[in-house]
Amino acid sequence: MKPKVLITGASGFIGSHLIEEAISQGFQVFAAVRPSSKITFQSNAAVSVIYLDYQHKEALIDQLLLLKEKYGRFDYIIYNAGTTRANTLEEFNVVNNLLPQLFIQSLKAADNIPDKFLLVSSMAAFGPGNSQTMLPITVQQEMCPISQYGKSKKDISVYLQQQSIVPYTIVYPTAVYGPRDKDFIELVKLINKGFEPYLGLYKQILSMIHVKDLTTAIVSLLTKASNKSEYIISDTLTYNKKDLGAIIKNILHKKTIKVSIPVTPILGIATIIEFLYKIFAPKKMPLLTKEKIYEISCPNWSCEANDVWETIGLKPFYNLHTGLENSIAWYRENGYF
Repeated sequence: MKPKVLITGASGFIGSHLIEEAISQGFQVFAAVRPSSKITFQSNAAVSVIYLDYQHKEALIDQLLLLKEKYGRFDYIIYNAGTTRANTLEEFNVVNNLLPQLFIQSLKAADNIPDKFLLVSSMAAFGPGNSQTMLPITVQQEMCPISQYGKSKKDISVYLQQQSIVPYTIVYPTAVYGPRDKDFIELVKLINKGFEPYLGLYKQILSMIHVKDLTTAIVSLLTKASNKSEYIISDTLTYNKKDLGAIIKNILHKKTIKVSIPVTPILGIATIIEFLYKIFAPKKMPLLTKEKIYEISCPNWSCEANDVWETIGLKPFYNLHTGLENSIAWYRENGYF
């Protein structure tokens, strides 16, 4: 029989690619989604779509008991559910920290503990690297997040590290791009129109990972990673922020006007926006916040990721140029520009 893997957050950008990769690696896949989620794999016989109540422990325990009775114990779980955008700062903590804690507690109560619980976290849990030495971020260093999003990701990692019942692996992807990503397309559209913007007047280095390489690594780690293991995942290369624009221009055969925007006035605009939201929309949080600007404008988001590829015995298939070619081809084929 095929090993069974439950994937939460299965309908999102990374989740949908995890589904495809798990199928290709021979798993029986259970895709946990919300009833309102748009899914594209419902007709695939290799995927069983299930709906879980993440917010109510007793209901979730009952659902997990029923699933165990019907299908048997899950061999593996990839916990990919979470949010990068929230209406309040507390929502980050609830969705990214408290709900996965409740899920783990429900697994224990339902006696449905897998051989491996793989948590998909974020580099934001570590915070940026040192801007003086510009040394890469490593999985061994102390976590010092600078955003509530990053703190919520750190807190669930600490929770997993401190419990001893569920065998776990934690992965911290760096910036992820690829087909189906709806955020990255905005930069491609701007450059296609001849406008090439950069935030900050200083050098910024970063690491990136194509979604196909990310999901290959994650699914491979289910069987190849040891218990209590943690990995940062990137394509192992380091890029200057302007490499991104240069490669996209080359692929699109476009000339652009480069505009470097100082961080200080953007922070001022964000301050005003946050003030207005407190008055007119106190239960919501704007997309542009001071915290987010601080985070994305840090000079050093490079990382060390060789150990994950050594563990799974593979190398990344894409570098930034070939990965962007693949992504832009998908955007074109699907009518995004």
